[in-house]
Amino acid sequence: MSRRHLDGGQSLSEQVGGGATVMSQPSLVDDALVPGVPRRVTRAVSTKLVELWRARELLAQLVRKELKVRYRNSALGFLWSMLTPVLMTAVFSVVFTQIVRIPVDDFPAFFISGYLVWQFLQNSCQGAIHSIVGNGELIKKVYFPREVLPLSHVFSQLIHLLLALLVLSPYLIYSRGVGVLVHLPTTLLAIALLTVFTSGIAMWFAGVNVVFRDLQELFVVIFQVWFYATPVIYPLALVTAQMGERFAWVAQLIAINPATWFVELARLGLYGSVRATGEELAPLIDGPPAWPSVTATLIAAGWAVLMLLVGYVVFLRRARTFAKEV
Repeated sequence: MSRRHLDGGQSLSEQVGGGATVMSQPSLVDDALVPGVPRRVTRAVSTKLVELWRARELLAQLVRKELKVRYRNSALGFLWSMLTPVLMTAVFSVVFTQIVRIPVDDFPAFFISGYLVWQFLQNSCQGAIHSIVGNGELIKKVYFPREVLPLSHVFSQLIHLLLALLVLSPYLIYSRGVGVLVHLPTTLLAIALLTVFTSGIAMWFAGVNVVFRDLQELFVVIFQVWFYATPVIYPLALVTAQMGERFAWVAQLIAINPATWFVELARLGLYGSVRATGEELAPLIDGPPAWPSVTATLIAAGWAVLMLLVGYVVFLRRARTFAKEV
């Protein structure tokens, strides 16, 4: 299949509020993806990665646009990125310390260390799922790497996550000790792997939603079930200790949930470990922030790379027909 480099260009600066320039003729690289030919697929993915790197200024402009649009006419602006997890922590702390007690120390710190991870994942995918469908006219008019649309939501949410961590870190240090600072590399590693994983999930949702619009309606249900299947409001050790042999499959299902590994990895740096004691009166014991095991790190990294590859390949295959289907 012959490939033709484009000479003409059309500015996208008016669309994203910056000076990034993109090229017309959207069928350039999309046509290079030929199902059933791994070598051509690999070459097309490599070409796309180069294009994506060249479009980094466009991605930055889209991220800035996303941040500005989200908080336009908002009195609190970026403070919402910190208030939301704080308010959710207050609500869940009342429920799970006074009504249905989760036997962990410092439940607010325990919850917020996992909820920040979950909020980043959910909000990124929620924005990304509409990113292609919502920019149909733009996609039809000019060519640019389509990946920047869902990825702009991921990176804008990454900024929210980092801001929230910056503001909430004094409370976590007060609650869990200076180990939160000592084990900051653990937290940063968890965020880096989570960003890779979320990028793959976001591109998958964005690409599939173009041909299966019901997915955006199912999104709330999918993430609601996924939330309760992820140890955000409860420790994984509690499930393992209380399920028994008959329902051991539930604990195993939660353990193989990919989101579990990112929540546990981030929580290890921000809160610490939670282990089962085997005692009925005190079933759990928590430890200070710690370094992750090599096994846990490799599993999280494996999920991140696998989801990025799967999501990116699915997105590229679907991208061939975006201009016709949006």
